[in-house]
Amino acid sequence: MKTGAQSGFTAMEMVVSLFIGGIIIAALSQFTATGWRLSREIRLQEGATEDARLQLERIAKAMREARIADTGAYPLVVMQPQRIDFYADVDADPATELVRYELEGTTLVRGVTDPSGLPLTYNQAANEEESIVARSIRNGATAIFTYYNGNYPAEQTPLSPIDLTEVKYIQFHLLIDGNPDVNPPPIDVISQVQLRNLKANLGETVD
Repeated sequence: MKTGAQSGFTAMEMVVSLFIGGIIIAALSQFTATGWRLSREIRLQEGATEDARLQLERIAKAMREARIADTGAYPLVVMQPQRIDFYADVDADPATELVRYELEGTTLVRGVTDPSGLPLTYNQAANEEESIVARSIRNGATAIFTYYNGNYPAEQTPLSPIDLTEVKYIQFHLLIDGNPDVNPPPIDVISQVQLRNLKANLGETVD
């Protein structure tokens, strides 16, 4: 005949069961928390990536509208790996604006300067209006802007040094990572634009 102690859990078995149950609950809680954090990071990454794609499309569209400045200056002003300045009408008014895109830390910014004064000048230091284009950019030393001549893609060697009158094709490359310390890994966002309407020099047009 079994005793009461033999027919149920002993005190030691109860302690062990509670200990194992606690471990399982803690593991499940950690798994759930990790999954939630990863899901959140993925959503943030996707949002940042979609914003970057949209902005690269806008940059490409603005570059296609590059034109002679209201002062008569050549459409392209600064062509650097992390910065590009050019003239275009980006707000559908009669004036041609000086537009700047530049990586500042991990943020891609846009600056727009209207011409002013008599004679007209573009005073970026005093009149530029700056806005944020995209965040979480992790390019570091990797070029955002790469420049090619009119023979691209047959000739895929980037221009170096960069002659403004030779630039006919620009590739944009953003490396997006909302949080480099955790998954998901960085995402590459790439776009490009062909500058068909720019003049080869101040005296002749591109065919």
